[in-house]
Amino acid sequence: MRPMIALSLAIVLLTGCTSEPEPVHYDYLPELYDTLNLTDYKDDDPKLGVLIKQVCATKPVEAPNDYSVGKHYFVNLVSQFPESTGTQAVYTKTKQNSFLYCHNSVSKPGFHKLNSKQDQFPMDKLVVAKKEIRFEPLPADFKQIVRTFDHSLMESARQLTLPTTGYLVARATNEQTKQTVVTNVMELTPLVGTAPLFLQSNIQIQEPYEVQLNLMGQQRYQAAIHSSKEQSTIAFKEQSSTDGTYGLVTVTEKSGKTTHYKLTIKQEQQMPTGLELPPDEFSDDEFVLPRYAVFHDRPFDKLKYNYKKGQVQDNAISEQEFLKASPDETKQLVRLIQDSEVIEKKGRPANRTYLTILNGEKAQQFKIYLDQRINKIDVYLEDVHRKISFKLSAEGRDLLLDTYQIK
Repeated sequence: MRPMIALSLAIVLLTGCTSEPEPVHYDYLPELYDTLNLTDYKDDDPKLGVLIKQVCATKPVEAPNDYSVGKHYFVNLVSQFPESTGTQAVYTKTKQNSFLYCHNSVSKPGFHKLNSKQDQFPMDKLVVAKKEIRFEPLPADFKQIVRTFDHSLMESARQLTLPTTGYLVARATNEQTKQTVVTNVMELTPLVGTAPLFLQSNIQIQEPYEVQLNLMGQQRYQAAIHSSKEQSTIAFKEQSSTDGTYGLVTVTEKSGKTTHYKLTIKQEQQMPTGLELPPDEFSDDEFVLPRYAVFHDRPFDKLKYNYKKGQVQDNAISEQEFLKASPDETKQLVRLIQDSEVIEKKGRPANRTYLTILNGEKAQQFKIYLDQRINKIDVYLEDVHRKISFKLSAEGRDLLLDTYQIK
């Protein structure tokens, strides 16, 4: 009996060892991602971008307490795939564990725990998360930005250094009527860090003219401090910010009517009630990138980050250098690749050397080889990452040679 069991086990093990790899295998590929380091204003290692995508795709965990905040990244598919929305991620660390705080426009943000192998992020700029809002002078770079806004009051401009939990809530109290209104709400997360703010007057999309507090960042809510049918001038007087007071603003309308407002900016743990908030834009599983294939002459170029000029892409692939298959055409192509035979490649690289198949945020990339024989051409695909080659069937060969004009 024992010899029979041993023989059966040996057969199972041998069978497992000789199983052929699947021709179609999607993964996160560094060739497909632009990875920007927004803390150091530079493009970063695409392999780090792949790690960010992998970690941010895991199940979120409960938010940690008392963490330090590291570098801020943005990862997006290269420009040939404009449907991608990109992912922002911030490295955070406690005494025991490390996390990425991930955010994109199609799913709710949250913390994702890193294991020891994934914890490859630099720790040279870790800063302890702030416990309270701090008012600071506006840096010179932001002063130039503020000046581009019409009717901005430069003497009111400040930079806020922000905590990473709760909400920033700005309120305006009419000193004459004592009525208080919420003017701005921003959710505080590790992504925020700092936020410039300044006063603007005579903002008019439709009547009336408005005085607003402009808080530069992703606000959940904004409302006017003051509204009037005629234009006005504003004056600002800074006050001590120990109790959250930002300052006093005096609004003088053209008729001479004057109104004084006390402005406060505080951290609160709950969203204020009674506000007409726009709906969350997260669509969760409703948004799926289409699956389609791209034939291209050379590897995709990456964005180069230049702090003064913004994002600059050098030598981008032109429309003449790639051919995109529709989702339906891609389904047919994938089916034929799935039916291909695992075999060592032969021949020369095709004129359009690369075939990239996008499936959601993952992809597979092949190099195409053509082997000229006496009466036919054989087509081979080499998986760029797995270094495995496949020979297409006659139907797959004809599709590439005739429909996509691969030569």
